[in-house]
Amino acid sequence: MKSMKFIVLVALAVAVSFGTAAWAKESPPEPEPMKKLSFPKYKEFSLKNGLEVIVVEHSEQPVASIWLAIRAGSALDPNGKSSLAQYTASLLNKGTSSHDSDALAEWIESKGGSFNVNAGDDYTVITVSILSEYVDTAYEYVAHVVREATFPEDELEKERKRVKTALELQLSDPNGMADRHFKAVVYGHHPYAVQPTVETVDAVMRDDIVAFHKRNYVANNAVMFVVGDVKSKQAKKDAKKYFGDWAQGTPDQVEYPEPPERTAVNISLYHRPGSVQTNLYVGHLGMRPDDPDWARVTVANRILGDGATGRLFMTLREEKGWTYGAYSDFDRSVDVGYFRATADVRTEVTDSALTEILYQIDRMVDSAVSEEELADAQSYLIGNFPTTIETPNQIARQIGRVKLLGLDKKQLENYRKEIAKVTVDDIQIAMQKHLHPDRLAIIAVGDAVEVREVLLPIASVALYDIEGNTLSPDELSIQGTDFAFDSSPLKDLTAVYSVTVQDNMELGDMKTTLTRDGDRFQAHSKLDGMILIEEKMSFGAEKFEPYEYHFQMSAMGQETKVEYSFVDGTATGHIIGGPDGESKDVTVELVEGCVVSGALEFVIATLPLGETRSYKFPSLDTQSGKMENVRITVEGEEDLLVPAGTFATYKVRVKRAEGVQILYVRKELPHVIIKQEIPAQQLRIELKSLEM
Repeated sequence: MKSMKFIVLVALAVAVSFGTAAWAKESPPEPEPMKKLSFPKYKEFSLKNGLEVIVVEHSEQPVASIWLAIRAGSALDPNGKSSLAQYTASLLNKGTSSHDSDALAEWIESKGGSFNVNAGDDYTVITVSILSEYVDTAYEYVAHVVREATFPEDELEKERKRVKTALELQLSDPNGMADRHFKAVVYGHHPYAVQPTVETVDAVMRDDIVAFHKRNYVANNAVMFVVGDVKSKQAKKDAKKYFGDWAQGTPDQVEYPEPPERTAVNISLYHRPGSVQTNLYVGHLGMRPDDPDWARVTVANRILGDGATGRLFMTLREEKGWTYGAYSDFDRSVDVGYFRATADVRTEVTDSALTEILYQIDRMVDSAVSEEELADAQSYLIGNFPTTIETPNQIARQIGRVKLLGLDKKQLENYRKEIAKVTVDDIQIAMQKHLHPDRLAIIAVGDAVEVREVLLPIASVALYDIEGNTLSPDELSIQGTDFAFDSSPLKDLTAVYSVTVQDNMELGDMKTTLTRDGDRFQAHSKLDGMILIEEKMSFGAEKFEPYEYHFQMSAMGQETKVEYSFVDGTATGHIIGGPDGESKDVTVELVEGCVVSGALEFVIATLPLGETRSYKFPSLDTQSGKMENVRITVEGEEDLLVPAGTFATYKVRVKRAEGVQILYVRKELPHVIIKQEIPAQQLRIELKSLEM
């Protein structure tokens, strides 16, 4: 189990998941009934400077939205500077030639409006929604932030920190990592495969952003959507008034290299020690956006895995109970998309679940679907389509996607007719063309110690750590320390920490004490607030060898209790309410130098830390009852202000099975934790007082 600095993560996970029974089953909603439909009318025109404008009149509510899509997404990020497009988009409303970020927020919010921006792979979309009587404010605001943004240095640094926190969150999330690795394997060196790293996030400078903005945020590289309670004639006048003098330019063009050709089925297994589930992503390159088979593939995918009535969901969840859900999709992007089937399954059924996914993919190619399945899929898709164009923003989203993908608008107008025309034979022909069971990329994120051997009969397995570094099978074993422990810097201490989640939700104060008792240390921590957590342990004063461990947590009606004793290198424990929700007895033979996870903060407190120093040692995760290799890496130095005062600290990255945790420890020995961040739970722990 974790120390008090580490266990709040578990408590929050329990609180978030409370109320959802493991592997619960629900009946899927009924599909929408068939409706008569004419796609909403819209007007198109272009300004002399090349700005394309689409107007959708929809006056049922007094609301209007201005959407501005710039054909400049992350696919344009230069090598080594991932996040450039994202930085540019995120900083648009953080400072302009005449307004700072606060003034910009006040400008739009004072009229009841909202601003949003999102940078995707292929384009960036800026949106302002507002009461239609203030639509002039929306035009003026969008025109101002898009053309007059100054990208202040201090706001860039704030955004850099936010992006790095989001990156740490992704690295702690098995689904985020599975998605990241899936795109890397399928796309190779294609822009769609490129993902930010700490190094590339740090490499983007303000001058890069200014230059990117100047080249790409130009009139002839944009499409504007005016949607809602508006009139097309007035919209044309307003577009000319606010955007008519927007300069043209020569925007960057994305170079889309050919993605790698696959010739066989293989498994990329990313080791996440102690994981109780395996995240499976199965797929390959897909279709171009203008492929004439899209209607056929859409119906076929509805049968395979698009929703709770798909074969994948009905088999893996409803029949087998192996997962919360299993789905498939065909991505549609400006360049080539992908086919993907996904499921998060319990570790012990990883091979069975993967075998079933592969069988269902094979089945779509080898056998015709039934007339009943076809009718159900068509009924749903045709009947559900009207719900996707009910609101002005939904209409704009549909039109915008077609426009930005370079497709004919008849794709929307004829959608239901094309779906209705699909036959059983059409589906099998389309699946034989676009599904390739003989060249699937399989991404598995889970405990490789538990699943590698059972996956080998399915396909060849390449082994990696969670971040994508190659591992050998020998490295899966738990290894002894690669340094000698020295607990002499430890002192008796009392520390009080504030615990905050999601920036402003206070969970209470946590008190930690450490006391030497002869040849042992006694540690006690307690958080008594929204969540009640108490942890006690004793360990050797020389080598941190564990003697006793007790833990109890109460969160939203759920109880977790853990108790261990240690004799002659063997841990004997009982766990109630662990990560898999079951109670169990545990017996573990510890390797040399293994410490309990609860003592990690005290081990770190004694290490001879320094710039770029790194340590690895074995630890018993007392909640799962499994040993793991823990990696401690010093990433830098920082002067830090917390409620207890200002401290010179080392920034320490702790890599564990459950993810990454960031510690800021004082540089002076013992290295007491001053601040901790757990990105996966948006958790912050800060020192309030310290006595030694």
